[in-house]
Amino acid sequence: MDSHELTTRISQKLKAQGIEPDSERIEAKINRLVSEFGVPPAEAERTILQDIFKEHGITVQKPAPASSGTQQIADLSPGEWVTIQGKVVSVVDPPSPAVAQTGVIADPSGAVRFVIFSKSAPALLRPGEWLRIESAVVDEFRGLANLKIHSGTVITPINEDRPLNPVITRIADLAPGIATITAKVIQDWEVRHDRMQQTGLLGDESGTVKFTVWKGGTEEKLRQDQVYTIPYATVEEYQGRLSVTIDPAACIPVDDMEIDASIGAGVHEEPLALIEGKIVAIELPPTDTIAGAGIIATTEGAYSFTLWADADLMPPEQGGWYAIEGATMGTFRGAPRISIGQGAIITPVEDRTLPPPPATPVAELSPGVSTIRVKLVQEWESRSERMLQTGLIGDETGVMKFIIWKGQGREKIQENTVYTFFYAVVDEYNGRLSVNLTQATALPEDEADIDVSRGGTTTAGALVHIASGSGIVKRCPVEGCHRVLSRQNFCPIHEFQPDFKYDLRIRGTLDDGHIARNVLLPREVVEALFSMTLAEAQEIAENQPLGADEVIRRLSDRALGRYLRITAREFEDLFIANQAEWLSLDLSRHAALVNRAGGDIA
Repeated sequence: MDSHELTTRISQKLKAQGIEPDSERIEAKINRLVSEFGVPPAEAERTILQDIFKEHGITVQKPAPASSGTQQIADLSPGEWVTIQGKVVSVVDPPSPAVAQTGVIADPSGAVRFVIFSKSAPALLRPGEWLRIESAVVDEFRGLANLKIHSGTVITPINEDRPLNPVITRIADLAPGIATITAKVIQDWEVRHDRMQQTGLLGDESGTVKFTVWKGGTEEKLRQDQVYTIPYATVEEYQGRLSVTIDPAACIPVDDMEIDASIGAGVHEEPLALIEGKIVAIELPPTDTIAGAGIIATTEGAYSFTLWADADLMPPEQGGWYAIEGATMGTFRGAPRISIGQGAIITPVEDRTLPPPPATPVAELSPGVSTIRVKLVQEWESRSERMLQTGLIGDETGVMKFIIWKGQGREKIQENTVYTFFYAVVDEYNGRLSVNLTQATALPEDEADIDVSRGGTTTAGALVHIASGSGIVKRCPVEGCHRVLSRQNFCPIHEFQPDFKYDLRIRGTLDDGHIARNVLLPREVVEALFSMTLAEAQEIAENQPLGADEVIRRLSDRALGRYLRITAREFEDLFIANQAEWLSLDLSRHAALVNRAGGDIA
């Protein structure tokens, strides 16, 4: 809502009380509260109305805060400043002194992890409380939405309890995020970390998953062989494997249910009579239930494999050839995976010649094990101490995110060098692919080059919406971050940043009559389209009464409803344009269409 709309709303409410509004004074108050102090528009409206009513001796009942500007948790997206209402369903002892509290908050639509940092903690939350949380920041943590509560967040208790009815998810259908499961405690493992209270294995009829209980909450532990309904467990992914973090105090024992949960090869897997191949990669087992894991290459292709501990077999060695009998072939997150469980036999065989696997174009990759020929397009800042390198790689057909985890003998890939990566693991998450190069064999080609495709898709349509966060924006100056700051110069990750950098962009929706696409026009495209440079936009923002709102007003007046053709690269459901042009009416084509319809041109 812009300042003009807000002024009109306030004026109408004043007239309804018999007060003649002073539009200039109202707009000045709005600019001061919203632009200078970052007050949410709804709160600014309430404040201005209360002040003016008080001046005229009018008492108006304050509206209930629950009805204003709240969002459902299921609709939260990273980068937003939000107001939500929800119940604190679990809290976890902080993993470091920098974090005051973390946990899960839920409403009827879903649940989200929250975090409160020690430096900016407004107050700690108590399990079971219903709260209204205003001006929290949604950022991203391990690829998922994460609610950050900071010193500017307003927390108000809600003195009523509301029903929450979470949907039960099968273990086989789990994905990173928050989920409610009904499962049986199959194994209780030895604890090997000072902060860990309990760890083990949960299972239902569809599969098994590792669970962890961290210290700091209740002293309770889950009982082995007991079935529980576990609400709002945090599901995390590590190197393609899922695990759940749970709060035993929230778990509900289910005494009248028996679950037949098996350990080992998963359900819905096809038996393999015999498979012969070379072990081209070995990974460290993530849990005691797995004796070995890695990649086996055969003449038909390469596959990830898991050797389960209950098979009671010696793990194969990297570089060796083996014949495997009694294994099964299934899928994990859309990728083929071989499971070696009870009854299987592994026999070493003589070495053979394995033909080099063909390279798969980036545009044709799918979950599984592939060989690719690519070069580094862009290196990103690593956000984990375990991460050696991440960014974008590409070939003539497209680009894709990659990751390399730290480990002995692993090296970063270099710019301006073409690599063939043999047996790279292609993962899928939320319909998006990425490449794990950690175990891949890299073959650099110093004299070669690739013309990486950056053009992407060309599409045209009407610009029907310009989203908030468009126009001139402030970015975090921390190297590798560059997130858009709030009006108070607050970064979701690095907090207050007075030495910000300006940028110019448009986020909006392009509709071709069939599909509406989210588009991002970066600074270079905006400057070319509107003949407005970043320096000119900055001058407008610093010298006009409406500030940055004047920039977006001018851009919106010239852009909304107009037809645009863009060439863009699709990344996470967003079309990022590298070229754009206005489309004008073709009068000759218009005349031809009118003539074909038998009409006249007015």
